[in-house]
Amino acid sequence: MTKKKTFLLAIAIPLLILLAMTIKPQATVLFGQEILLETKAYDPTDLFRGDYVAVNFAITDVPKSKVNLPLDKVYNKNLYVSLKQEGKYYVVDQVSEVKPKHGVYLKGRFQEGFNEFGETTNYRVDYSLDKYFVEQGSGKDLEQESIKGGLEGTVKILGGYGVLTGIAKR
Repeated sequence: MTKKKTFLLAIAIPLLILLAMTIKPQATVLFGQEILLETKAYDPTDLFRGDYVAVNFAITDVPKSKVNLPLDKVYNKNLYVSLKQEGKYYVVDQVSEVKPKHGVYLKGRFQEGFNEFGETTNYRVDYSLDKYFVEQGSGKDLEQESIKGGLEGTVKILGGYGVLTGIAKR
């Protein structure tokens, strides 16, 4: 192989890898189903990246009653959370090890959750939908609105993968 071909290959491979990393999020934004989720925000500023709202969705806390699996199949595992619409928001319907064939669902990593008495009452689920960058100076306003319970998040979902596309006041 010539030096020119080696050089072009050395440049092309990292660029193709970076391009491939954007396919799933972009496909989700373009073709995914849009749903509304109730949110609770916290920590509105990042010194290096500007204003953002870190959000905690109502579906992040999954009651143990919705999980019909033994503890060893749940804790620190990726599971599928089926969602159903109640009113204008989507809520947790059921949890499964197997990817659902239809319906709205998200893939999430399960962790044990505790109440104020140290008892395990639910599971905390990480859907990787926790930060949303906002216009500079508006993070504090959204945080205050969140404390009142006045935020909702718009999420696009495709094949269990979700992208947070917006946060707005109700």
